[in-house]
Amino acid sequence: MDSLPVYWFSVLISGVLVLFSVLLWRKKTNMLPLPPGPPAWPVVGNLFLLGQKPNYSLFALSRQYGPLMTIYLGMKRAVVVSTSAMAKEVLKTHDHNFAGRTLIQAMKVLSYHKSSLVWSQYGPYWRKLRRVLTTELLSPKKLQASQHVRRDSVFEMVRLIFEDNCAKGKSVSIGDTMIRTALNLMGNMIFSANVFDPSIPNGVELSNGLSSWVKLCQKPHLADLFPCLGFLDLHGVGGKIGVQLKRAHYCIDLSISNRLESRRTELGNEGEAPKDFLDSLLELRDQGDQDISLTQIRAIIFEQLVAGSDNTGATLEWAMAELIHNPHTMKKVQEELEQVVGRERRVEESDLDHLPYLRAVVKEVFRLHPVAPLLLPHRADSSCEIMGFVIPKDTQIWVNVWAIGRDPAVWKEPSKFMPERFLEGEKSKMDFKGQDFDLIPLGAGRRMCVGLPLADKMVHLILASLIHSFDWSLPDGIRVEEMDMDDVFSIVLKKRQGLQAIPTPRLPHSLY
Repeated sequence: MDSLPVYWFSVLISGVLVLFSVLLWRKKTNMLPLPPGPPAWPVVGNLFLLGQKPNYSLFALSRQYGPLMTIYLGMKRAVVVSTSAMAKEVLKTHDHNFAGRTLIQAMKVLSYHKSSLVWSQYGPYWRKLRRVLTTELLSPKKLQASQHVRRDSVFEMVRLIFEDNCAKGKSVSIGDTMIRTALNLMGNMIFSANVFDPSIPNGVELSNGLSSWVKLCQKPHLADLFPCLGFLDLHGVGGKIGVQLKRAHYCIDLSISNRLESRRTELGNEGEAPKDFLDSLLELRDQGDQDISLTQIRAIIFEQLVAGSDNTGATLEWAMAELIHNPHTMKKVQEELEQVVGRERRVEESDLDHLPYLRAVVKEVFRLHPVAPLLLPHRADSSCEIMGFVIPKDTQIWVNVWAIGRDPAVWKEPSKFMPERFLEGEKSKMDFKGQDFDLIPLGAGRRMCVGLPLADKMVHLILASLIHSFDWSLPDGIRVEEMDMDDVFSIVLKKRQGLQAIPTPRLPHSLY
């Protein structure tokens, strides 16, 4: 009974804080020439307009209010960008001003954001970590040197599908297989070992920790909508995120500790080239040139494992779904592979530049199914004027790349899967590397995806190998016309219903 007065006092204080915040919020809002947007309700803002698929809802709203639109997420202001022209203004013309990052509460658990590259603010720390990552893992020289690692990981995937599925007539869970393959590929580039492998100590533990952390981070937190209620976490999401983050960090720390011990005990290792990314990072730390700590090394590795597995896996599942859903496109890709590669060997990275139709397929997948439909939220580091409108300091910036990829003013039949559009006219020169703002699935400017060079190679090599090595059909007599091609909105855009497909070998058995 003694706790009741304390409870009601907390409720009263919370109510006063909400009322005060609403009044202050309304006063500030009415004084600014903001971009137009739908009327916002007190406290909740425009939350009820977003629905289960904000990328769809925001696209529809932009048709009414314009390509630069103000919305309110609870009591937090956001400006939504919905066309390539506005994206160019934000991500190129005013890139420096919008290079900040809006933090979600999930990233503040255990002070994770303080060591993160992805969620750090634009400045010296971000530049240092980005430089380390690009120099030691993603430079053309490093990617060329690690080519054999990606090849071996992909060949292992093909072999396992042949042995576990083809021989037994079982379907493949494409999404799970793609995530596992991408995770092991990244693990071999970083640790020289598979990550998702029961025979590797802590391998499955790390994989499960990563996937659980990603799922939990996609759940909403009150502090992301109502700053005055940031101390409340009614569903305990923060605590659950912390558990999974500790779980993943423990496994990475263990791998780093084991490597440090082996480096101390091995003799005659001086002067040898680093064997993998972890060796390169530890050498930088030993030399002291980059002033990089073990915590920062762990953060870089953690984020590469997350992005390299979840994002790549989702893109590959969409690619396989679209190809199975469009058999004539699948046939064209296989014909191109037969002309360039033949049926007497497996696909190599050196083949990828000679497969224009395959590359067109990947571009079309990125256009229709961008892995991050609203990108990660940018932040205005200072007030800025665009097209006569003021975007105040600390405003969230959402770039709806899903809407940009379906803009009928740019794309003919925008809802149709049609890779041929990238083989004709001006769009044949278009790419997704941040220079063509009609197609920016991985962002553009300073905060675009730093792992794009690696993702480019991974997606094309894995997809080409799956199509070249196997024919694919749907289980249980399902027709391609009956496939569920709906999506589920989250940080990563995924298929609502996971893709199951039955493989049939296309190559001589000796190649498996």
